[in-house]
Amino acid sequence: MQLARIRIDGGKPVAAAWIDGQVIELPVSEDPAFADLATLMAAGDKALNHAENYAKKAMSAGKGVQASRVEFLSPTTPMVFLGMGYNYKALAQFEGLPFNKIPELFAKMPGCAVGHDHPVRVPKVIDKIDYEAELAVVIGRTARRVKEKDALSYVGGYTICNDYTAKVIPRPKESGSIIIPLKAADTFGPMGPTLIPAREVDPQKLTLLCRVNGEEKQRFSTDDMVHTVAQTIEYITARITLNPGDVITTGTSLGIGIIKIPPVFLNDGDVVEVQIEGYPALRNRIEWEKD
Repeated sequence: MQLARIRIDGGKPVAAAWIDGQVIELPVSEDPAFADLATLMAAGDKALNHAENYAKKAMSAGKGVQASRVEFLSPTTPMVFLGMGYNYKALAQFEGLPFNKIPELFAKMPGCAVGHDHPVRVPKVIDKIDYEAELAVVIGRTARRVKEKDALSYVGGYTICNDYTAKVIPRPKESGSIIIPLKAADTFGPMGPTLIPAREVDPQKLTLLCRVNGEEKQRFSTDDMVHTVAQTIEYITARITLNPGDVITTGTSLGIGIIKIPPVFLNDGDVVEVQIEGYPALRNRIEWEKD
């Protein structure tokens, strides 16, 4: 079972289960923990087991809805939305950079988080934009002063994120205030369409993909991270409290447009898909602001 945050026929957002390409709404009347995905994750394995049992029974009773008939929202609307730079060894080596001794963090904004098939709206003040397939870590319970050995128990689930980034040539040193206008524009952090419960996968053994207009641009394994998910959570929570629904995106690797010779960027109308291999792909269309 995977989880999703959906809207049906323009209604209010609801939590749902995804099984074999169908979605089943998780009604609050069945369990208060089904109020939203953050609440469900915070309620732990008992609530997840209840959701899975409920969804399977509903599927058997013919209550599943085809995924194509619902609107997928971002699995969460994070209050804290952090990203990482140069967290893959292959990309750092390609660019001749030393591995980061500590995680290189930047902030995205809650308005970055949109869902599957939502357009990525590029402000007209931006003329270059690049894709970045990234594993997104969604926090499941309040995490403060967490140690590496315990860190993964604070994760509620994993999803794919496209960390869209405005680009400037010649490339500046991406530090200080410049990172906000490059990384944090509205819609620049779509996630979904589903959330994989943390107990079902090892975050360091996943393959991430990116396709632009159907052509594969990225394929890399999360085992190449400089700082693992657990190490990153320890580093962040030594300073910042993370709550259910908060998100950390964990960096990208080779294949991004900026490192090609010459660089290649996205165009108005391009359709970009990013994916954790074996799970549903996140698809978004690029729409440049025109007025």
